[in-house]
Amino acid sequence: MMFISHWIIQHERKGAVHTKNESSHEEADKTAAQRFVNRMWEQRETVGGKLLLSVLVILGIMAIVDLGMALRILQPVLFVGMIVTSFIYIMNDEGEKVKEEELEPESHTMRVILRLIDYRRHPFSLGLLIFLIIVVTVLLSKELGFTFSLETGGHPRYTMSLPVAAFLLSGLTMACGWIYIRQHCDFFGLRQAEQGPYKLFHIHFFEIVLCGASFFIWLFVLVIELFLNGL
Repeated sequence: MMFISHWIIQHERKGAVHTKNESSHEEADKTAAQRFVNRMWEQRETVGGKLLLSVLVILGIMAIVDLGMALRILQPVLFVGMIVTSFIYIMNDEGEKVKEEELEPESHTMRVILRLIDYRRHPFSLGLLIFLIIVVTVLLSKELGFTFSLETGGHPRYTMSLPVAAFLLSGLTMACGWIYIRQHCDFFGLRQAEQGPYKLFHIHFFEIVLCGASFFIWLFVLVIELFLNGL
């Protein structure tokens, strides 16, 4: 999705002339969509609490009938929850927060680093990179014939297992994609809007925790499998 959205946005920039004379009906639809997203964000605690209670009740009933099926459904439900939450957060109107000043360090190196992690400029995030590293490593381990410990038994020796890390990274990657899409184009009736640094700082906070933990867990597991168990 990240690569496709990047290609579509770049294609639209180079493509045909973009008309600015939208019909009043299209404008009204986009305004209504934005109001709906803003209202969902303002009422997130109430709406989220009701949805969470409903999901828990449904999963509880399913667990009584078939515990295995309830556990299998839990992960897709959590993934959808992460995607919807990040979508509502990124797409809600920031208002005056967009006008906050951008960080402009004097060091050229720091400016380059800030551009690289500014996901309003591109959709290729650090979370996506680490996610791909984990997936490629697992696939290569199967091809090369050695067992790569995924620690799926429920008691990982580290903070979390690699599958859980990849699962959380996928949600973080989607949030980075949302902010890129929102910055550059209309989406599902929501008008393109400039994104301030506030949302980006929130994404970077989760990146520091999640990407750091995922990378070091991947590194430790890889070293153990290649050098200790391999010997």
